[in-house]
Amino acid sequence: QSWDYPNGLFVESVLKVYDKYGDQQYRDYAISHANATINSTGKIGGYSYSAFNIDDICPGMFLLRVNELVGIGNPKYRIALDTLRKQVQNQPRNSLGGFWHKKVYPNQMWLDGIFMGSRFYAKYDLTFNGGQNLDDVINQFSIIHSKTYDPAKQLNYHAWAENPLDPNAFWSKQDDPFRGCSHEFWSRGNGWFFAALVDVIELIPQNHPRRPEMLNIINQVAAGIKRWQEPNTGLWYQLTEYDSTTCVNSKCNYLEASASSMFTYSLLKAVRLGMIPSSEYYLTAKKAYQGLTTYLVSEDNQGRLSLNKICRSAGLGPANNPSRNGTIAYYLTGSDAGTIVSNDLKGVGPFIMASVEYETAIENETAAVKTQKKK
Repeated sequence: QSWDYPNGLFVESVLKVYDKYGDQQYRDYAISHANATINSTGKIGGYSYSAFNIDDICPGMFLLRVNELVGIGNPKYRIALDTLRKQVQNQPRNSLGGFWHKKVYPNQMWLDGIFMGSRFYAKYDLTFNGGQNLDDVINQFSIIHSKTYDPAKQLNYHAWAENPLDPNAFWSKQDDPFRGCSHEFWSRGNGWFFAALVDVIELIPQNHPRRPEMLNIINQVAAGIKRWQEPNTGLWYQLTEYDSTTCVNSKCNYLEASASSMFTYSLLKAVRLGMIPSSEYYLTAKKAYQGLTTYLVSEDNQGRLSLNKICRSAGLGPANNPSRNGTIAYYLTGSDAGTIVSNDLKGVGPFIMASVEYETAIENETAAVKTQKKK
């Protein structure tokens, strides 16, 4: 057990199962993970504050929930949470106020980082600080969306570098209109961004003056996700705007599980919370979930399930890693991005979260039908 975002995301998904069904074993699992990674003084094992890696903030989401469940009388969780909040406070920023993705990626914002940092920042702030910094949280979404959103494609580029001439930003476009952006639309990147939007808007008070701005962004994002859904399976490709005829060295674009799970979770939750119109998106979301279970989930002869076709990881640079250049070839054949795996937690966590949302949606649908019959 380690303090990293895939583990944190998985434990967060387990807690969503606990919150829905109340099975004690899921609660116990989450607490045991917290105790395995945080010592009695509140120190987080394996965590480097000085790396200013925004990925390391993500497990703070499950820890906030553990703290709600058992934090009274156990101050070590709050100490750990305060450490993460201190990192957010001091995370390097670009000139617009956007958080760097990591110290080794100067002045770069990635879609992934919005998910990793902004959800925790918002929830911590509302839990312990009265929501005083929500404006700063919303700015993170506003900045990256204004830089990476392509209205013609209705998708967001994976990342943006404020200084495209920085050697660490060798992967970025050098010319307008999307100067500083990476070259392709990576589905999981868009999935991180979409899920972050849904989770953060859920927390923003209804009367917050910038809530409409966030709702506008999510409706733009949702429209693009619906547009690029593969019509037969209801799933999404690794590279969002291409289909399986896009190939490099016999490795072809494929329907990818982690992004498809994130999109499914985000669509279902956004519909449930009234962020996007049910009439436009509910059937899209249902089809996506059914596509996941039909095409990407397998069962062995002992009844164990696997989630398949997950991109192992993908990133851009830094300067000493020139192979991570953000091209089509990189996302399909790169040493990390070109590796397709099963049961990676970056896919399993979102799939569990999508499953909880789907089961809730079906329950609500059934209840609505019963109510209608009574009338």
